Amino acid sequence: MSEPLNYKHLHYFWAVAREGSVTRAAAQLGMSPQTVSGQVSRLEQTLGRALFTQQGRNLQLTEAGRVALRYADQIFMLGETLQETLQDAQLDKTIRLAVGISDVLPKTVSYRLLQPALALEQRVRLACTERDFEQLLADLAQHRLDLVLADRPV
Repeated sequence: MSEPLNYKHLHYFWAVAREGSVTRAAAQLGMSPQTVSGQVSRLEQTLGRALFTQQGRNLQLTEAGRVALRYADQIFMLGETLQETLQDAQLDKTIRLAVGISDVLPKTVSYRLLQPALALEQRVRLACTERDFEQLLADLAQHRLDLVLADRPV
């Protein structure tokens, strides 16, 4: 069984990848370069892949590093969104509407159909998912969606 992903290590990797160097990432994180470098090495050990290669004085992302960076961007963006959402004073007064939209349905049609929900007096947090019709019906059956918009009947 492999070791679980340590998100602190991933955060250090993300900082190094974004800053382009261990030294700049360490300064941004308020840590020593040795600590940051060691944590990135631990992440590489956990993943079983090198995430950077040294080219002269610069670090370059490997292909595995580019993939990891794309995931890290999404993970930390979601984390920021989570914090913003939970800090919203109106959160408990917001209706969440999960809508599945068939991938063949034009976006303008979807928008027009959903516009009345957005015009309600109570705040609505709209979460849209675009998939093929069968996947949407499965999500609806499992109560992951409140509504499905499609170009054909069930």
